[in-house]
Amino acid sequence: MNEVCTLLLTLNGPMQSWGFRSRFDYRDTALEPTRSGVIGLICAAMGIARGEDISRFDAIRMGVRVDRDGKVERDYHTALDVIKADGSGTDTVVSVRDYLADASFTVGLQSSNKGLLKDIAAALVSPAWILFLGRKAFPLAVPPVVDPRNPVKPGRLEDHLLSRDSNKRLVLEIPDGERTQHDWPLCFGERRFKPRQVKTLFDKKGEPR
Repeated sequence: MNEVCTLLLTLNGPMQSWGFRSRFDYRDTALEPTRSGVIGLICAAMGIARGEDISRFDAIRMGVRVDRDGKVERDYHTALDVIKADGSGTDTVVSVRDYLADASFTVGLQSSNKGLLKDIAAALVSPAWILFLGRKAFPLAVPPVVDPRNPVKPGRLEDHLLSRDSNKRLVLEIPDGERTQHDWPLCFGERRFKPRQVKTLFDKKGEPR
């Protein structure tokens, strides 16, 4: 059996948005990076277009450590001359968009496919397309790969994300997780997703929330 390894990423920026329940004129944000958002970031780095096969990433288990919570902010956008659903004319539409301000996260990607993790790391160091944190207007403040010279480390997510000196929140993919998020991407082109189970932990002991 291949050794389990983990790639660590830093997602840090003035503004981030990780929507997974957005509908029509409301764009929400989760309090931590979603799986769909992180896989989307990786696809941009690797030059994988919408509609292309992304099943290779199913071999990855993801976890997030919240290094700085940030603050949820809300913005309003006005669109003029939007065609009405019944085709009777146009209207002005106000959309609501939430985002996280001044947040910072460490994301762990665990897999027994070390080559895949190395390919992801190499792409994030030298991305094919511009990288952003959930929306095109939200750039990264620092390069995402924690250790570019030796990015893939042996061990599980817990070995690398559990903090030894502070009480930080972790959100880990676990088969019998305490809650479900519908953010596992199947196809970005068709916007198809499936649910995943996650569990929230605190501190180095991994005590449940």
